[in-house]
Amino acid sequence: MPATKARSARDGRGKRLRIRSLAVAKSAAPESAEITVGKASFEAFRQNRGAFRKMLSTYADAVAKAERLGRPLELVIQVRPDRAAPVIEERAADGDALDKALAAARARGVQQVAEILKSPDMVSAREFGKLIGASHETVNQKRKVGELLALEGATRGLRYPRWQVTEDGRPLPGLAELTKALGGGPWTVYRFLLQPHNELNGRTGLEALKANRVEAALETARSIADGAFA
Repeated sequence: MPATKARSARDGRGKRLRIRSLAVAKSAAPESAEITVGKASFEAFRQNRGAFRKMLSTYADAVAKAERLGRPLELVIQVRPDRAAPVIEERAADGDALDKALAAARARGVQQVAEILKSPDMVSAREFGKLIGASHETVNQKRKVGELLALEGATRGLRYPRWQVTEDGRPLPGLAELTKALGGGPWTVYRFLLQPHNELNGRTGLEALKANRVEAALETARSIADGAFA
């Protein structure tokens, strides 16, 4: 970091502080700039030139680093009453803190998905086919048209919830229409099926479909989708 020197000149408002930068390269010409500060401020700078030089150097380093990283940095300067050298701490700016919080939330989401998919209720297409008396090819075809719900994670592949089979061994009635009404992906359907809804008298979507209250479930799904895009 280039060294800095300061000297003053009087004017009507106080003192002009001239900051002179001595370039590291011998062939480079030194640069200087002047700023006006109050007399008390100048006196503080004059009595603690080392602290002033440290603050300028730290600020310049932070500017260069922020430009290099393409994100804001935050400098916290702690000034002591005994005029000792200030403590300067570099912290993540709010944007970085938000990025970290979002990354942590995504990590928690990935972990939660993994926990759901390793549940005994989640089975492969071949295992699910045995529950409804169909081949795994038929199961895959029904999934593609929305008649069956399958969830996918990072490592376990597609898994079919066992609970989407009725007591008489059939897939849930109205699931394809429900998927279309919600307008989201499989995890949107999953949440709708397992959450209780006031419009269904506190029943979950799954309970409503198993009770053959398909139209009521569809109306609830449409109102949720309309609210999401209002």
